[in-house]
Amino acid sequence: MALCAMLASASLCLGSGTAASADLAGNCCADLEERIAELEATTARKGNKKVSLMISGWVTEQIMGWSDGISSDAYVGTSLNDLGTRLHFDGSAQINAEWSAGYSLRFDVTGANGFVQDANNAKGGEGPPGLLNSYWWIKSDKLGRVAVGRQSHASDDTWVDLSGAGSIFAANLVIFDGQNFNLVPEGTGTRAKARWGDIATCYTVGVGIFADCGGDRTNSVRYDTPTWNGFVVSTSWGEDDFWDVALRHSGEFGSFKTLLGLSYQDNSSERINTITDSQLWQANFAFLHTPTGIFGSVHYGHETPDGFKDTDQLYLKAGVRANLNPLGATVFYGEYGHDKDMFSGLLGGAVFSGTTDICDGFAGTGGRIDNACLANPGGVEATGSKFSRFGFGVVQEIDAASMAVWLKYKNHSADVDFSSNGAGQSESMENLHIYALGGAVFF
Repeated sequence: MALCAMLASASLCLGSGTAASADLAGNCCADLEERIAELEATTARKGNKKVSLMISGWVTEQIMGWSDGISSDAYVGTSLNDLGTRLHFDGSAQINAEWSAGYSLRFDVTGANGFVQDANNAKGGEGPPGLLNSYWWIKSDKLGRVAVGRQSHASDDTWVDLSGAGSIFAANLVIFDGQNFNLVPEGTGTRAKARWGDIATCYTVGVGIFADCGGDRTNSVRYDTPTWNGFVVSTSWGEDDFWDVALRHSGEFGSFKTLLGLSYQDNSSERINTITDSQLWQANFAFLHTPTGIFGSVHYGHETPDGFKDTDQLYLKAGVRANLNPLGATVFYGEYGHDKDMFSGLLGGAVFSGTTDICDGFAGTGGRIDNACLANPGGVEATGSKFSRFGFGVVQEIDAASMAVWLKYKNHSADVDFSSNGAGQSESMENLHIYALGGAVFF
């Protein structure tokens, strides 16, 4: 995305040089192109006589309140990986008039974060800095760019967004906040072993992230074509083995800025915690109406895991960028997401909860699933799930400090379908409510 390029090269985006994710992702965002030059002009630069060094990144923290139907509390923390605190070291050298080469080193500075925190753990996620990117690249203005090493692959962060960097931190298609909180079967007042991420698990990476299911870094070779009429084609291969291809377009049509992302990935590699071989399709479209500031983005993903039910992911976001004060743009937004049949954690693929099956995930809760498991040992299995989420918030950009602050609300709801001796049933979960006041400073 434009912001992807912005975040990638100016340390507002989250990727290997394209678009954020999310998250486990690398190039997730899109924003205003003119911000790139402004940010680069204030970035610390050094290096030897031949190769430059650019240091950039961001620091982000928030106060997150939550209520899971049993109790409530508030924690201080950040988000995971791409939306957490970041440190970038990038460099390049000009070989001749056409060719250039360079490198990228990027680290996430890990602290307590909403992806790992839960009702009993306010310090979740703390640890040493982690390596995100480590690759070199060589580029021809006519032939394109090749990169080799640990990086964001071609289909990572197919999601695009023109709402602004701060809005992407506040509202993202990946469930950076709350995925590790325990599910609470409705009316039981008891937390299950199963967690929200267990019914939002991507088979490709085996982690409960809701969407952007190819959103991890890979050891790979990536190729990006030169831009032609706003189009860029990318492909990558690596690990043992995956391959993917993506098409992206950035354009302006009258008073509208638009971004398009399409991708396909075929994975047979054991990546983070891959559950099975899978194929993943993703499509995204985003727009910004420049005179009014009205924006929108829609993302659809379809994953086909070998031996399991297909899954579907839908994420919508819309709002307006308004100039209400001299500090910078004020962004109002709303978001909605719906995932179907992403219950791999209840079939023994859970990363954070460690559930072995649906009965293990809900044992001792006294809910419908637990009662069915007690009545029919070995005769209960998960057959499907629905996970819906919505949220809204406001982001204030502070241009003079290269900063954004936000206030947001998120709501998670879910149903798990199961069969007991062949008879279909369903159990609803208590809603998870999340409130947060946070901010990010980019440097």
